Amino acid sequence: MTLGMAPRQGDLLRTTANYCSGRVAEDSIYGVLHRECFALFPDDMFADLFTDVGRRSVPPMIVAVVMVLQRIEGLSDREAVDRFSFDARWRYAAGGLDFDYPGFVHTVLVDMRARLAASERAGPNLSGYPGGGSAGRSGGAPSGAGLDTDL
Repeated sequence: MTLGMAPRQGDLLRTTANYCSGRVAEDSIYGVLHRECFALFPDDMFADLFTDVGRRSVPPMIVAVVMVLQRIEGLSDREAVDRFSFDARWRYAAGGLDFDYPGFVHTVLVDMRARLAASERAGPNLSGYPGGGSAGRSGGAPSGAGLDTDL
């Protein structure tokens, strides 16, 4: 699988940035991630996790933003990808993606955690990556909200 690159400019008429701007507080997690996601999770940071041949992955920056929001909101993998698919704030946080930007299946999150864990940069708590140490766990999650274990 090759490294998918995060889109940097959306269609002015279809983007969540236009819709959410002024509706989402700048100091909310959605506003902060929207403003900082490309600096926090640059594509190059994840390049060692992918090969040079094969189909493109979901851009790692988008997966990283989803994983951060998943952790904060205490959601399972399935719930997190559902939220990304249907909540404009999540797409806004992932760089202001278009409303029709394709979603992805929950196994993308499982695969990313496996890639992070297998990486040479990952220590025992994945400290070589942003958000290291929290991947794969939903600590602080509300009762009953764990990660999916069925594939």
